[in-house]
Amino acid sequence: MKKQNLITLIIIPLLLGQQGFAQKKSDPLKNGRAGFDYFIGIVGNPSVTEDIKWDDQQLNDLKELGINMLQLSIAWGGKPADEVINLEDLEDPEQMEKWKYRIIQAEKHGFKTLAHFGIPRMLNFDPVKPACISDPAVQQEYVRKVKKFMADFPTVNDMLVYTFDQQAWICSEFGPCPRCSGIPINDRLAYFLSLLKDAMVESRPDGKAMLWWKPWELSKGQTLETVKGVSKGNFGLMLNSSTSNEVYPFNDGSLKSDLGLKRLIQYALELNIPVVGEFDHTLYKGLYQIDDYFPRLIYEQMAGWKELEGVVGVKEYYGFAPSTYSVNYAMLKAWMKNPDASLDELLQQIAAPYGKKTAPFMIKAWEYVAQAVEAFPWDVSYLIGPLGLDKGEKGEHRWDYVKIVNGTWDTPIWESNRRANFILTDAKTAHPWIFEDTGIRLRDAAQLNRKAVEYFDQAIALNEKMSDDIKKQRDFINNTARSLEGKGIHYMLTVASQDARTVQYDQKQFEKVCARIQILLQDDIKNGYKMAETKLTEFDRDPRTWLKQNFHPLTWRSEAEPDWNKWIAP
Repeated sequence: MKKQNLITLIIIPLLLGQQGFAQKKSDPLKNGRAGFDYFIGIVGNPSVTEDIKWDDQQLNDLKELGINMLQLSIAWGGKPADEVINLEDLEDPEQMEKWKYRIIQAEKHGFKTLAHFGIPRMLNFDPVKPACISDPAVQQEYVRKVKKFMADFPTVNDMLVYTFDQQAWICSEFGPCPRCSGIPINDRLAYFLSLLKDAMVESRPDGKAMLWWKPWELSKGQTLETVKGVSKGNFGLMLNSSTSNEVYPFNDGSLKSDLGLKRLIQYALELNIPVVGEFDHTLYKGLYQIDDYFPRLIYEQMAGWKELEGVVGVKEYYGFAPSTYSVNYAMLKAWMKNPDASLDELLQQIAAPYGKKTAPFMIKAWEYVAQAVEAFPWDVSYLIGPLGLDKGEKGEHRWDYVKIVNGTWDTPIWESNRRANFILTDAKTAHPWIFEDTGIRLRDAAQLNRKAVEYFDQAIALNEKMSDDIKKQRDFINNTARSLEGKGIHYMLTVASQDARTVQYDQKQFEKVCARIQILLQDDIKNGYKMAETKLTEFDRDPRTWLKQNFHPLTWRSEAEPDWNKWIAP
């Protein structure tokens, strides 16, 4: 054998890594998916469950988008449309038949398939009681379940596993479990994942099945250590665009600016472990007062994944709702076909259907919507709905002092890295400056949305093409602006009222603060809140009495509830 051929035999497998996954992307013009090896899609999304059809038209559309692998179920915690979320769900004959149909449809249209499960399923949900991954009986049971799944569905290509969330959980090393107490999660989890992966590979004659793991709810350090301990080959990572947040389509502590994410991808590359990056082109469409009108953020999100060496694919996080037209979807499709095009080129392309004269106004409007999304105070609390984005918000508010609803969970990421992302997690009190900051930023986001509305109005006035769609976008963004403005005013009135009470014995200072309250109430009126007219009249008549009755944090109240942490069953 020639020396050159011998070098080729040795070097090429090393370059390709496990299962031939070269850490480079192919020509985007050849595969229509921006050069990624994987473009994974979800049929339908949780907020438009009637779109979960798996019919020929829907799959043709996803094929046209460039998708080459389909996730077989939504697999969300709330189980929308009674979707499969755990292996145990497939014990139901109806679920089995549903999946068999989906697999037939996927193969008919040339898609690979991805099964998504939470493993191991919790024994109890409230309070949480995990199925212990250190229990030999649990290990053997899930090896058996994986092998049975692979036998029942012999053509399914890969499996995606959550080990937290998706009705899965892991014992804490600081908890009461006799097997896990004192043993770090990563030591236990790496072994368990290796068992699942090996069971998959043993069930496939060609040995090509891949186990993708999403390290949801684990800390950055735990994820690194777990990846280090998983047996080599047939293993990949599915990562959010941020190690401390959920998938949001904007670059705030995400992608290249998220150092934890960069390190995970770099480490995976060193170990020849492929990475698939998750993206969201809707931002929880249908749940909040945000809709698909910010294409620049989609462009930046996708370009961010493409720039990271070691990322071999992308997966949509929230699903596709084909019955609802989406500007963001149009950008995603355009980018996938031509990822090297500039942002301006792609914006011109997706705005063209609105007409030559109208297109520039639409591009301007979408840019202001994108800026409004970026301006929202995402870092204040995980629970964004009460910060003005809940669908029921109309820009009106109570006349009691405002509160920030915070949230946290007893998982490693929430007790470590995610605390660096959200200002409020489990604190019962916070400095007034946080409330002031939140109010200012909510109103800033509202004003940016209002600028978008101005451009939508100019586009509508041209009456060129797609007027109904423009009106729909305009009305939605206008409602969002009103909601955020009203919520922001509530925050500012709370702070200003307390300021006035603080200086009420200094008439000169008191008058200055009262003038600020008057302006805020006038802004409330401009925002369409009728009750603010009455409140302003009352304030002008007797501001000191008004301050005792409105936004007063020291009014007497009595609230009590059981301390449930002390009354949890063993």
